[in-house]
Amino acid sequence: VLTWPVLLILLVRGSTTALVLLLLYTPLFLFPAQRRMPGWKGAQALWRWFDYERTCPSYFGTFGLYGAKQHIDPHQQYVVASHPHGTVIFQRTYWQTELLGRFFERRGWRMIGASVIFRIPIVRELSLLFGAIDADKAMCEKVLRSGTNLVVFPGGLDEANTLGTTSGDVRIKTRTGFIRLAIKHGVPVLPTFTFGELDAVDAVALLPPAATQWVKRNLRMSTTFFAGRWGTFIPKRVPFNMCVGAPIPVTKMDPSETEVFAMQVERVHEAYKSEIQRLYEENKRKFGYDDRPLVFIQ
Repeated sequence: VLTWPVLLILLVRGSTTALVLLLLYTPLFLFPAQRRMPGWKGAQALWRWFDYERTCPSYFGTFGLYGAKQHIDPHQQYVVASHPHGTVIFQRTYWQTELLGRFFERRGWRMIGASVIFRIPIVRELSLLFGAIDADKAMCEKVLRSGTNLVVFPGGLDEANTLGTTSGDVRIKTRTGFIRLAIKHGVPVLPTFTFGELDAVDAVALLPPAATQWVKRNLRMSTTFFAGRWGTFIPKRVPFNMCVGAPIPVTKMDPSETEVFAMQVERVHEAYKSEIQRLYEENKRKFGYDDRPLVFIQ
């Protein structure tokens, strides 16, 4: 976030290096890669080298995947609803592993990210490397029309700005926007929950609650910082385990059928919440969350 202010200060001070970097970077920054399909394909070579299954187990531990064989049909298109969002979303990395990716390789997948992250240098490029696209409705519909799987993090800023509580609650936020898209295009919703996401770093509030809400509402940005081992950016050594739930079937429907469409949205939303709850309750003891209740926040 500080990249632009620092660069501006260097330019004002007459830094030739800063000017050259700006001239070289500007065309890349202005190219709307976050609104293109299929996006940055060259990054796949990097991820083949930096495969979590080969590179990171010695640090975090083995990446566990549960329920994928049982619930994922590689030929089927899904809207994958992933929880929890957390502060960093470490689980994004695992979409680049063969362990998870092979279930979606027939149709491919794209992950959405908040529009604001594509305006921040470095953060923008990292997000594109993870296969992210702009989260606006038009782009999501473009992905679904292409037959590609769409990965969403419904908790968004509400989960990103949620700090831990003394009771250890696991707080998640559900929405209906992605469900409306799923119904409009007739695509099942696939719930997932990743244990370990909330434990890799600690959320740190940078602003008072009122200011945090103002920034979230007006700038669509998270002001929550994070701290890992020794108070640094280095994440803690915790295992990650993704649990995949049963797909929620939907009936393709035109949104113009207002009353019937609303009833379908409510049905799918309740079924989706119930499946997330079931996933959590059935797996929490196995992964050390037994004393941490799951709370749906408004």
